[in-house]
Amino acid sequence: MARHLRIFEVEKVPPCFYVTPAGQGASFRYADLQMETNTVRAMVADADAPLLIIDLHKMDYFGSEFIGSLILLGREKKLRGGKVAICAASPYMLEVLRNMSLFKLWPYYDTREEAVEALSA
Repeated sequence: MARHLRIFEVEKVPPCFYVTPAGQGASFRYADLQMETNTVRAMVADADAPLLIIDLHKMDYFGSEFIGSLILLGREKKLRGGKVAICAASPYMLEVLRNMSLFKLWPYYDTREEAVEALSA
């Protein structure tokens, strides 16, 4: 199952949910981001896919509101007993995420495959 929303692409391939933000995170209206985050949050609560992989390969930049949305998605999965990882960030975004200490919440991997392998172990 794949669902393409305006801001996020969501794929469910058990045991994984892949959430891929698309476009530039600074260009979205806050209300649209919040509505879509709530839609995706309900989807990632599904216990049939206990792994959430946030794939950032389509993003070069995003602001704090966008990072807040990613944190909400990750917390939802963790509250449901799932595991979360981030992968494929651009070098610039990797540095931003590192500076924000986001990797204290969830691990980072260079690829989806590495993330799935690590979370499945």
